[in-house]
Amino acid sequence: MAEKYVGVCLMDAPHALDRVFDYRVPDALSETVAEGSFVTVPFGRGNLTKNGIVLYVSDRTEAKRVKEIRAVLPPETRLSQEMLALAAYLKEHTLCTTGDAVRAMVPAGLTDAERPSQVKETRYYSAAVSKEILAGLIENRPGLPYKTGSEGQRMLLRAFLSSERMEERLLVSEYGGTKVQLDALVRRGILAVESETRWRGMVSKESDPAPREIVLSEEQAAAYASLLSLFHAEGARAALLYGVTGSGKTSVMLKLIDAVLTEGRGVIVMLPEIALTPQSLSIFCSRYGSRVAVIHSGLSAGERCDAYRRIRAGEADLVIGTRSAVFAPLPSLGLIVMDEEQEHTYKSDKNPKYHARDVARFRCHYHGALLMLASATPSIESYKKAMDGKYTLLTMKKRYGAAVLPEVEIVDMRAQGGNTENPFSDALATAVAETKVRDEQSILFLNRRGYNHFLTCRTCGEVIRCERCSVSLTYHTTTASYDRGVLVCHMCGLRKPVPETCPSCGSVHLARLGYGTQRVEQEIATSFPSIRILRMDTDTTGTKDSYDRILGAFRRKEADVLLGTQMVTKGHDFPDVTLVGVMNADASLYLDDYRAAERTFAMLTQVIGRAGRSAKRGRAIIQTNNPESDVIGLAVRQDYHAFYEREIRLRKSLLFPPFVDIVLLTLSGESEDAVMRRAVMLRKQTEALTKGEFSSVPVILFGPFEAPVYKAEGRYRVRMVVKCRLVQAARQMFSRILDGFDGDREGVSLSIDFNPSSL
Repeated sequence: MAEKYVGVCLMDAPHALDRVFDYRVPDALSETVAEGSFVTVPFGRGNLTKNGIVLYVSDRTEAKRVKEIRAVLPPETRLSQEMLALAAYLKEHTLCTTGDAVRAMVPAGLTDAERPSQVKETRYYSAAVSKEILAGLIENRPGLPYKTGSEGQRMLLRAFLSSERMEERLLVSEYGGTKVQLDALVRRGILAVESETRWRGMVSKESDPAPREIVLSEEQAAAYASLLSLFHAEGARAALLYGVTGSGKTSVMLKLIDAVLTEGRGVIVMLPEIALTPQSLSIFCSRYGSRVAVIHSGLSAGERCDAYRRIRAGEADLVIGTRSAVFAPLPSLGLIVMDEEQEHTYKSDKNPKYHARDVARFRCHYHGALLMLASATPSIESYKKAMDGKYTLLTMKKRYGAAVLPEVEIVDMRAQGGNTENPFSDALATAVAETKVRDEQSILFLNRRGYNHFLTCRTCGEVIRCERCSVSLTYHTTTASYDRGVLVCHMCGLRKPVPETCPSCGSVHLARLGYGTQRVEQEIATSFPSIRILRMDTDTTGTKDSYDRILGAFRRKEADVLLGTQMVTKGHDFPDVTLVGVMNADASLYLDDYRAAERTFAMLTQVIGRAGRSAKRGRAIIQTNNPESDVIGLAVRQDYHAFYEREIRLRKSLLFPPFVDIVLLTLSGESEDAVMRRAVMLRKQTEALTKGEFSSVPVILFGPFEAPVYKAEGRYRVRMVVKCRLVQAARQMFSRILDGFDGDREGVSLSIDFNPSSL
């Protein structure tokens, strides 16, 4: 047999060792190894067993000494040519390692040969003999061609007089049988056994045999016709569906999905938040049943593996999920939908630091598929591409049916009697009470969890901060009592009791300032005892089914008010919600980020759009300390185009995306001196490269400077920002910087993020 060699990349290699190593394939494994196979190999002087992936297969090698691979994972785990190409794309465009790229695409349980995820199977038993023989065996009649060995076996057989097929679990629990007894009956030919794969995480078995007929308005029908035409066109296409909140983008999406699935092509639908998944699942599962697979971070490891297996096996051709769903291994992809495409959650802040939109474009190009971006507030970058003709722009300006946009009132909180600590204006408090009287519902949005923002000393002015992070600790109540609580760091999770005296000066005059969702919840409970409240923030959504439980209860009208952070602002459709209240609406305007205005506009537009989505007229009350803000005014009028024109001029004059790319280099370490020293060296190295080998890459350098949160989880962070165009030469330059970085010996790490979600 001819020699066979493979090029293997290690799954856990650091950036400096992320290259291909040649291995020989032993004859016993020759037939099972191919490109994309996961293998275990000996590595290093100690021949430690490492997991790797095969990037190529060859009949020769240039290496002088070649070791043999040790094991190969089953063929069903093998990566396709598309996924291998996607891994190479991620490595080049995010500067991650091959292992990082593969781990993003494939659940961990499928790539680890030492701890593989096992398929769960359910065993079913049925009688292999007639009912007459069964009755004879149970009565222990002589002369039968079969024999039972014990009274326990005969007791088990009684189950099959009334049931054709029984699950092993029920036979053991209800009839007192054992697996040994069942196996004995199978060996004697009295029972037959069969196994079925039990998929974890399945959300629906059957679809509605007569799904709701979707009736489109004139605007919706025009958008659908254009999208269908794009789907049937040759090559990869992209469209931006821009429609005001409540215009019925989901209905257009469903009609298009029907058409794509009918032609035998697969569909991926991405959502920005896990909070939107329960509502979307109820829509999609009732329509498509077991054809749906779900992928998001809230699944267990086994559920993620089973979802991947179902998709790969062709048992699910419609995938719903958050950012990671973009990697679903659909063999014939026809459509990728990104709902609320402007959301920053589509950008990963961990290696690989990819944006789901970029991965979606790559996959649509590979399959000749359609990418559909949908939003009431598109990102500036996407809308500019639509204006430039790179995306097909489809617009829906009217709400569906009898629904109209809500009436909006801006409340100046500076005029509320000078009480800056009261979450409620008179107008909002009255509106909440009136909405309850009408048996309608309200959504209240405050983008701050906890009870109070921070604890401060009235004597010396010191704010109580986290010892491991340079952020103030937030006061959270642990009971219904205002005076009993704990201080929590929202950065590292540190929890500590509230001090009795100021750690700085010893004063007993400590005060809690600011308010969060816990405080608002208590204010409502105190002022309006009859109003039922559901709070939805990070503190209340820690369990697996919490999103479904909270949103389901609100939909069933088990609560009058849904209070929460950003997870309540977008995508939800509650027919009885007629009031939306926004507290501290301008807080996000003052963040040190060029996207602050864009995110504030999108947030306000989206949350205002939650009201009045049926025939009932909606109302929104926006509480702010800056009622003159242009951004707030445009959001109130739902005037996206005017906001875009304002923002694009500002971005162009200040040279921000989409007119340039931004690269964020972050150094972090436990030694402040070491981090600062390495930051100065990094600046000099970057300047030298841009003046030397990469002088063809125009750049603007800023920094090094302290990160907005200078210390996080005990590590100091220093940044450098580079403005440039991310052409191939620029990526090569930053890859060279990463390869040449040697700060590990001082405990300093370097990360590079292309077009980060925040600065």
